[in-house]
Amino acid sequence: MKWYLAIAFLILLISLSAAVSEKKLDQGESLSASWSERPLSSGGSSISADQQSKTKGVTEVSSLQLLPNSLVDQSAGQASVQSIAQAYQSSGQLSGSDSNPASSQAALQKFSQYYSSAAQAPEDQITAPLEIDLGEVQPATLYFGAAQKAVPYTQYQSYALSIGANSLWISGSSSWTQYAVVPLGSSLRMIASSPAAGYGTLYEIYPDGNLDINSFYFYPYNKIGFYADEVGQHQLFFNIGGQPSNIIVIEVVPYQSPAQPVYDFAAVTISSSWLRGYNIYVDGSYLATEGTTGGAIGSVTVNIPGDRYHNIAIDGSGFTFSDYKYFKAGYAYQLTV
Repeated sequence: MKWYLAIAFLILLISLSAAVSEKKLDQGESLSASWSERPLSSGGSSISADQQSKTKGVTEVSSLQLLPNSLVDQSAGQASVQSIAQAYQSSGQLSGSDSNPASSQAALQKFSQYYSSAAQAPEDQITAPLEIDLGEVQPATLYFGAAQKAVPYTQYQSYALSIGANSLWISGSSSWTQYAVVPLGSSLRMIASSPAAGYGTLYEIYPDGNLDINSFYFYPYNKIGFYADEVGQHQLFFNIGGQPSNIIVIEVVPYQSPAQPVYDFAAVTISSSWLRGYNIYVDGSYLATEGTTGGAIGSVTVNIPGDRYHNIAIDGSGFTFSDYKYFKAGYAYQLTV
């Protein structure tokens, strides 16, 4: 009698399994597969196993041609813009930009921490100073001039405090610099410090020699926005009470979209919400098993030579599927089971 009951129970299990399989087949839940495709991302990877503060208003914005002997109103105690710029140029701290496009693009990568892309041109090419807390932006390193001589900020800070000088910097994620190469249409942040604070003037010498003058109220520590609106060398410094700051140089170069990578492979991902432990074969050769590649559950990705036909086959848990199709290089394919 016991053996009879065992056989009857086994027959029942087989019948139930067949019924479930037929139901899945009817509903198209598991015994079907479909392809989708898309270009690989430009990053080259395949699918794989302002701080709030107050500001005092701008009092003046003007533009004039910088003539060889033009001076900034010395009767008001201000220094000669021309002589200051010439002094820096003769000391070798300022240098011309490299016209080689390849060199310019390499420089953009080098100085990438100092600028960000701007969706559109802002209303003001230079924004009014905003008061900031030095502790929130203090860098680890300072880079001087086009030669990018590195100095620890703590070493410089003690010197700057001892002489009480005004200073102007280009702010990056971990350092400040007096020189940077940025793409046309980008934005950056300048840091101006002045122990005296008060009303002063920010000067910008454009590549064509034009001089823009902006009168602002400066706090002890200030954040000032800059928009790269013209290709060429921009020189900037500010003056408070007859005490000019150092000059910073911003080399603006034409923006070039990075070259799209060239792929010689296609990425193939098999994904299933229910099938587990299946094997993958390409052109009859075993490549991988789901659950052993470290990828997402139910998903496996393999790279195969592109621009040719391949046979992709999977089997597991009683399910088998194979397809012979063309795979374009530089594309990601997904087989959903």
